[in-house]
Amino acid sequence: MTVIEIPLRWGDMDAYGHINNVQIVRLMEEARVIAFGIPSGTGHLDGTNPAPHIDLRAGADDGVMTLIADHTVKYRRQLPYRGLPVRVEVGVDKVKGASVEIYYRFYDGDEVAVDATSTMVFVHQESGRPVRLTPQQREALAHL
Repeated sequence: MTVIEIPLRWGDMDAYGHINNVQIVRLMEEARVIAFGIPSGTGHLDGTNPAPHIDLRAGADDGVMTLIADHTVKYRRQLPYRGLPVRVEVGVDKVKGASVEIYYRFYDGDEVAVDATSTMVFVHQESGRPVRLTPQQREALAHL
Protein backbone atom coordinates (compact mmCIF):
# COMPACT_ATOMS: atom_id res chain seq x y z
CA MET A 1 0.00 0.00 0.00
CA THR A 2 1.11 3.52 -0.82
CA VAL A 3 -0.23 6.71 0.75
CA ILE A 4 -0.59 9.66 -1.62
CA GLU A 5 -1.69 13.24 -0.96
CA ILE A 6 -3.52 14.84 -3.90
CA PRO A 7 -4.36 18.55 -3.93
CA LEU A 8 -8.03 19.31 -4.47
CA ARG A 9 -9.01 21.96 -7.00
CA TRP A 10 -11.85 24.47 -6.71
CA GLY A 11 -13.42 22.88 -9.80
CA ASP A 12 -13.58 19.49 -8.04
CA MET A 13 -16.36 20.81 -5.81
CA ASP A 14 -20.03 20.59 -6.67
CA ALA A 15 -22.90 22.88 -5.66
CA TYR A 16 -23.20 21.13 -2.27
CA GLY A 17 -19.62 21.91 -1.21
CA HIS A 18 -18.25 18.39 -1.53
CA ILE A 19 -16.11 16.68 -4.16
CA ASN A 20 -18.21 15.74 -7.17
CA ASN A 21 -18.56 12.01 -7.84
CA VAL A 22 -17.11 12.38 -11.35
CA GLN A 23 -14.01 14.04 -9.90
CA ILE A 24 -13.44 11.06 -7.60
CA VAL A 25 -12.70 8.93 -10.67
CA ARG A 26 -10.27 11.58 -11.91
CA LEU A 27 -8.57 11.55 -8.49
CA MET A 28 -8.36 7.75 -8.72
CA GLU A 29 -6.52 8.16 -12.01
CA GLU A 30 -4.08 10.69 -10.51
CA ALA A 31 -3.37 8.39 -7.55
CA ARG A 32 -2.89 5.40 -9.87
CA VAL A 33 -0.39 7.26 -12.10
CA ILE A 34 1.57 8.50 -9.07
CA ALA A 35 1.64 5.01 -7.55
CA PHE A 36 2.30 2.95 -10.68
CA GLY A 37 3.80 5.33 -13.23
CA ILE A 38 2.82 6.90 -16.53
CA PRO A 39 1.11 4.38 -18.85
CA SER A 40 3.19 3.38 -21.86
CA GLY A 41 2.97 5.62 -24.89
CA THR A 42 1.29 8.48 -23.02
CA GLY A 43 4.13 10.58 -21.70
CA HIS A 44 7.83 10.70 -21.11
CA LEU A 45 9.83 10.32 -17.98
CA ASP A 46 12.26 13.25 -18.01
CA GLY A 47 13.40 13.60 -14.44
CA THR A 48 10.54 15.94 -13.52
CA ASN A 49 8.08 13.07 -13.18
CA PRO A 50 8.04 11.40 -9.78
CA ALA A 51 9.29 7.84 -9.89
CA PRO A 52 6.44 5.35 -9.50
CA HIS A 53 6.19 3.58 -6.17
CA ILE A 54 5.98 0.31 -8.09
CA ASP A 55 6.53 -0.25 -11.81
CA LEU A 56 3.62 -2.32 -13.12
CA ARG A 57 5.29 -2.45 -16.55
CA ALA A 58 8.43 -4.24 -15.33
CA GLY A 59 9.58 -6.70 -17.99
CA ALA A 60 6.63 -6.02 -20.32
CA ASP A 61 7.26 -5.52 -24.04
CA ASP A 62 7.05 -2.02 -25.51
CA GLY A 63 3.87 -2.97 -27.38
CA VAL A 64 1.96 -3.69 -24.15
CA MET A 65 -0.42 -1.03 -22.89
CA THR A 66 -2.54 -0.82 -19.77
CA LEU A 67 -6.26 -0.25 -20.05
CA ILE A 68 -8.93 0.15 -17.41
CA ALA A 69 -11.64 -2.48 -17.73
CA ASP A 70 -13.73 -1.60 -14.70
CA HIS A 71 -14.20 0.93 -11.90
CA THR A 72 -16.20 0.41 -8.73
CA VAL A 73 -16.78 3.34 -6.38
CA LYS A 74 -18.51 3.17 -2.99
CA TYR A 75 -19.19 6.49 -1.32
CA ARG A 76 -19.08 6.06 2.45
CA ARG A 77 -19.57 9.73 3.31
CA GLN A 78 -19.31 13.11 1.64
CA LEU A 79 -15.79 14.34 0.95
CA PRO A 80 -15.98 18.08 1.61
CA TYR A 81 -13.91 20.51 -0.41
CA ARG A 82 -11.12 22.18 1.54
CA GLY A 83 -7.78 23.72 0.69
CA LEU A 84 -5.91 20.65 1.95
CA PRO A 85 -4.87 17.62 -0.10
CA VAL A 86 -6.95 14.48 0.14
CA ARG A 87 -5.17 11.42 1.53
CA VAL A 88 -5.53 8.34 -0.66
CA GLU A 89 -4.28 4.84 0.10
CA VAL A 90 -3.53 2.92 -3.11
CA GLY A 91 -2.56 -0.72 -3.48
CA VAL A 92 -3.13 -3.92 -5.40
CA ASP A 93 -5.97 -6.08 -4.15
CA LYS A 94 -5.84 -8.97 -6.65
CA VAL A 95 -3.35 -10.21 -9.21
CA LYS A 96 -4.72 -12.29 -12.07
CA GLY A 97 -3.26 -13.69 -15.29
CA ALA A 98 -3.41 -10.51 -17.38
CA SER A 99 -4.83 -7.96 -14.95
CA VAL A 100 -4.56 -6.43 -11.52
CA GLU A 101 -7.26 -4.99 -9.31
CA ILE A 102 -6.17 -1.72 -7.75
CA TYR A 103 -7.87 -0.42 -4.62
CA TYR A 104 -8.17 3.14 -3.37
CA ARG A 105 -9.30 4.47 -0.01
CA PHE A 106 -10.00 8.22 0.27
CA TYR A 107 -10.02 9.82 3.70
CA ASP A 108 -11.83 12.79 5.18
CA GLY A 109 -9.57 13.30 8.18
CA ASP A 110 -9.49 9.88 9.86
CA GLU A 111 -12.82 8.75 8.37
CA VAL A 112 -13.08 6.73 5.16
CA ALA A 113 -15.04 8.72 2.60
CA VAL A 114 -14.62 6.53 -0.51
CA ASP A 115 -13.60 2.94 -1.21
CA ALA A 116 -12.94 2.18 -4.87
CA THR A 117 -11.30 -0.30 -7.22
CA SER A 118 -10.07 -0.30 -10.81
CA THR A 119 -9.29 -3.37 -12.88
CA MET A 120 -6.24 -2.70 -15.04
CA VAL A 121 -5.70 -5.06 -17.97
CA PHE A 122 -2.45 -5.52 -19.88
CA VAL A 123 -3.15 -5.61 -23.62
CA HIS A 124 -0.99 -5.94 -26.73
CA GLN A 125 -1.34 -2.67 -28.61
CA GLU A 126 -1.53 -4.17 -32.12
CA SER A 127 -3.63 -7.27 -31.52
CA GLY A 128 -5.81 -5.92 -28.70
CA ARG A 129 -5.41 -9.22 -26.88
CA PRO A 130 -4.66 -9.56 -23.18
CA VAL A 131 -1.02 -10.16 -22.23
CA ARG A 132 -0.09 -12.22 -19.20
CA LEU A 133 1.87 -10.54 -16.42
CA THR A 134 5.63 -11.10 -16.57
CA PRO A 135 7.58 -12.75 -13.77
CA GLN A 136 9.10 -9.31 -13.04
CA GLN A 137 5.63 -7.80 -12.65
CA ARG A 138 4.56 -10.58 -10.32
CA GLU A 139 7.74 -10.15 -8.27
CA ALA A 140 7.15 -6.40 -7.93
CA LEU A 141 3.53 -7.01 -6.90
CA ALA A 142 4.51 -9.63 -4.33
CA HIS A 143 6.14 -6.91 -2.20
CA LEU A 144 2.98 -4.85 -1.72
